[in-house]
Amino acid sequence: MKLGRLGSVLVVITMLAGCATNMSERASRVQIISAEDAKQYQFVANLTGTSTLTGVARHTGYQNALNEVLDKAATAGAQYVVLDPNSVPSYWTTSEVVRGTAYRNK
Repeated sequence: MKLGRLGSVLVVITMLAGCATNMSERASRVQIISAEDAKQYQFVANLTGTSTLTGVARHTGYQNALNEVLDKAATAGAQYVVLDPNSVPSYWTTSEVVRGTAYRNK
């Protein structure tokens, strides 16, 4: 029995959803803040996270890349991240990229 076109699409989407990475415990302690709020904190690092999941799985790919940025921030000793406003899920790309700037308390 062959799956119809819709069935095939649903199978692919389900498989891609299974590729989502969970946020680490340390990354869950990092807060996303505004650039205005960041003025009161000390700069730590500029960070980038990437994921190859794009297209119909772009939101999962974006979340994976965001989790990577937050994990890198936590590893660097930061408590806060300001995301680049251009870091948004994109359908027509080869990878999802999230950029952010990490900060910590002074």
